[in-house]
Amino acid sequence: MRTDALAYRLCHVTLTSAIALPELRPARAGRGAWRVDVNGAPRGDYRWFHRWRAERRTWLSFGRTSDGYLLRFPELADFAVTPRARRIECRPVRRLPSATLRHLLLDQVLPLALSADRLVLHASAVHVPGFGAVAFIGGTGHGKSTLATALAQDGCSLVTDDCLVLGERDGVPAAWPSYPGVRLWPDAALALGNPARGPALAHYTRKRRLREGLLRFRARPSPLRALFLLAPPSSGGDAADIRACPPRERLMALVACAYVLDVDDRAHLAVQFQRLVRLVESVPTLRLRVRRDRRRLPQTARALRERLTRMRGTRDLGLGTRD
Repeated sequence: MRTDALAYRLCHVTLTSAIALPELRPARAGRGAWRVDVNGAPRGDYRWFHRWRAERRTWLSFGRTSDGYLLRFPELADFAVTPRARRIECRPVRRLPSATLRHLLLDQVLPLALSADRLVLHASAVHVPGFGAVAFIGGTGHGKSTLATALAQDGCSLVTDDCLVLGERDGVPAAWPSYPGVRLWPDAALALGNPARGPALAHYTRKRRLREGLLRFRARPSPLRALFLLAPPSSGGDAADIRACPPRERLMALVACAYVLDVDDRAHLAVQFQRLVRLVESVPTLRLRVRRDRRRLPQTARALRERLTRMRGTRDLGLGTRD
């Protein structure tokens, strides 16, 4: 691990980091940059107030400190996050693999930290030429990353694998690119013609990062034109079945996938909720179901891209009223 600071770009922000982050693109350090340090111990007292669970175990505990938050991944690492100072202090357990620390920082901690002043969704997204950005939201196993990768192989550009940071450009919702990487299970990578020979994501999972350079990456913000709520894959039917989605279902789906650093901060929750309301009012949100057969992913991606290209410039994507 390094002690000198390196500068990188992620979404709409610059990071200066005491550890090398090869997944990110280098940048020039500037004012307002987030600072990432290593081996910083939690300062003062902290109080646990929330946790995420996975497979009946605590995956992440949230603690409140005098000037920010403590995020603890049991038996892996602690991260002290101070949003006002734009600072993250990492304290990994002894001999934690560097790839695991980077994964926790890039794919877990930073999305939560950035949500302090931006709308951040747990979603994949691509830029479709001649159309704009489309995002995919769904539960574990519904294929967000796999579908985004398939589209990126069919002429689209990857915006983000898992962390969608939203802002506005010229009054239009925009998707900010994260970093040029995708995390896939070995069978999904194989189905897409990319045997999983890329670097390991973390020591506790079989997922691997797709090698950089295999996919086209979107380097600048893209206007967000559609949000797709992924239904569980089907065993038959159309390659890409797109249907209208009731307004309440749209909003509740976005609420469920929004990153929130402090679930007890009512003022911030109210701001985030209004951002989500404006989003569903301005961007078509539709239900998408694709076939379960991963061998047909290229055909699915092509069918979806052709449908979107035909619908360019239309507000409802050809499905009639959005309400």
